[in-house]
Amino acid sequence: MDKIVKQTIDARKNAIFSSYNVTDKAILKRIEDLFKRINEFGEDFDDVNAFEAAFANDSLNIEYTNIFVELAQKDMSSNMPSVGEMVADRIGNDIKNRVMPSRAVIADERDKMIRDIPVVGDVIEAGKGLDLLNNIRKSKKSK
Repeated sequence: MDKIVKQTIDARKNAIFSSYNVTDKAILKRIEDLFKRINEFGEDFDDVNAFEAAFANDSLNIEYTNIFVELAQKDMSSNMPSVGEMVADRIGNDIKNRVMPSRAVIADERDKMIRDIPVVGDVIEAGKGLDLLNNIRKSKKSK
């Protein structure tokens, strides 16, 4: 078998195992059997382009695609949240939405307290003034 043909076959096999954690023994056996047949199919080719053209129209390609689809469906169904998880997420989001305004109020109070500290408040206000002047200068330069 051509070295590059072998690499493309191996890349297809690696694509399955890098995309999915295949633990089902029946599927693992099907994958091994499929790649044994793909390797046998690839033995007849000295050119990767000829192999790819022939493989694209062969039933082995359909089997390969079907395994990907099957694994994707299993992966999607295993990642579907349960009803309990959805309820917990909803409650968590409601709590988070109630807490967020409180955090904003706390941050505002903290900022007010910092501005009330002698000198620190003056420095903050001076910085705001400098930022305003810089913004005015930038807008005049861009005109």
